[in-house]
Amino acid sequence: MKYWFKLLYQSQKKRLFLGVFWALLTVISGVSLLMVSGWFITATALTGIAIGLGITSILNLYIPGSGIRFFALSRTISRYIERIYNHDTILRLISVFRLSLFNNLSKSTIEQLRARSDSEWLSKLTVNLDSLDSLLLRYIVPPIISVLLITILTVFTGFIWLDFALYFALFLLFSITSVIAITTKFTAKLSYKYASMMDQFRQKIIEHLSGAFELKSIGLMQHHEQIIIDELALFNSLQEQLNARIANVQLIFDSLLNIALFVVVVSAFFAVNEQLISEAQAIMLVMMLIGTYEVIQSLPNHFSSWGQTSFAATKLAALSSSNPSSKYKEIKSLSDIQIDIKNHNKIAKSLDTPLSLSIKQTQCVSIIGRSGTGKSTFANLLMGIESIDSAHGGVYINQINLQEIASNSWYKKVSYLPQSDAIFSGTLGYNLILGLDGISEGDIWSVLKTVELYDWAINLPDGLNYWLGETGGIVSGGQARRICLARLLLRSPELVVLDEPFSNLDESMACRVWANMAPWLAKKTIVLLTHETPQFLRNKTADLVISLD
Repeated sequence: MKYWFKLLYQSQKKRLFLGVFWALLTVISGVSLLMVSGWFITATALTGIAIGLGITSILNLYIPGSGIRFFALSRTISRYIERIYNHDTILRLISVFRLSLFNNLSKSTIEQLRARSDSEWLSKLTVNLDSLDSLLLRYIVPPIISVLLITILTVFTGFIWLDFALYFALFLLFSITSVIAITTKFTAKLSYKYASMMDQFRQKIIEHLSGAFELKSIGLMQHHEQIIIDELALFNSLQEQLNARIANVQLIFDSLLNIALFVVVVSAFFAVNEQLISEAQAIMLVMMLIGTYEVIQSLPNHFSSWGQTSFAATKLAALSSSNPSSKYKEIKSLSDIQIDIKNHNKIAKSLDTPLSLSIKQTQCVSIIGRSGTGKSTFANLLMGIESIDSAHGGVYINQINLQEIASNSWYKKVSYLPQSDAIFSGTLGYNLILGLDGISEGDIWSVLKTVELYDWAINLPDGLNYWLGETGGIVSGGQARRICLARLLLRSPELVVLDEPFSNLDESMACRVWANMAPWLAKKTIVLLTHETPQFLRNKTADLVISLD
């Protein structure tokens, strides 16, 4: 939690102070409106009674009437500004949290990212991240404005009835401190466990839905559903326990406040009899206490989610607070690549004969092997997607072990086209640039010409804004492959790894696209993985050919 509180303060310090100011102005206006209204109504009633009894009495109607209108208007305006301002602060804060998180994730290796399931990432990057809203809305603003409100009202009340002001301040400060401590003590563990179970339950539901076809086909759907239903019953039981504890704490706090209100009413009655304060002032003090209660009454509910927020913060802090690249080395170029593989269970040939190859700049290396011989594993090892321990060899870049190189430094120098085609739910243009800066529309059309998709793209209903993916238009296998190739061409790597680059394309198309790509590939180091010597390479011999058969 400390990491996120610190990040919040550092990034939103000025906005935090202004947000607290507008929130404080809102609650002061609301409490003042109750106080002035109570005083005015009581004073008016007493004046009317006095006049009815023939007693001369004077009451200034304009000042309290103006005060009521002023506080009513200021409460409305400040509330409106506070809502907009603090909501904007929350959006900015979420942006800061996400930038911190994704900046750190961008420095992680693909192997580290793949260590967690998709459902786990979904929870972390959505629900857990959204839970951090509570830092500002629940744990910072409400306690601060409560303390400031009590302080201001104590100073004001001291001019009317000093003894009451001191008891008022001590009681309320003790109450809010105690209720925050009690709420966190009695609900934090259950709330943390609730968030943990919710996280696990969400992952299991996603996995169940993802594997629904397989479960149905082997007749295990009902069995798997029953497991989830049983776990849901335990989850509901835990939720009931948590709600019961929150309700009990709220009941105790409300009862304490009501008892205190009764004591204040009785004390004000005796104070009026002793002529310490007037009748109108007594009602004003009672209304002040009621207004203050409305502000602090929600504190138990705010802090009842401390455990859930702590769970989310702990899960995300491990991803954000550390710098996975700080202890690794940077590389400026790829002058030499050395790959040694032996006794690797996914590359059959290495079990008999150790594989060793050295790749120099701008060389073209062809890796040939049937399906299942380990071509994709070879590519994954070279790219750092899979790690290799020293017992099975290593990958060395400029004589530095790949595992010692900062991942963000490495990935800036390389591009990888795997066998599978990734088409994201987004526009055609979005699928091509994927976050690249400085890419013009002309650049996009140029690479589409290179992969012979220009005519297809220019005739789309919305051109580059045509929506693709699960929620958009469907592309053929060949079109998807060429979109991925075009995405590759927009980058400027030193090393290009192509795993079956022209799958789903006929030989004629493959030869033309390869010829179109030749100027771009000329200054690159190329590692080409195919199941046989490709037609498009037969007119140009690769610098190095390795067979995995």
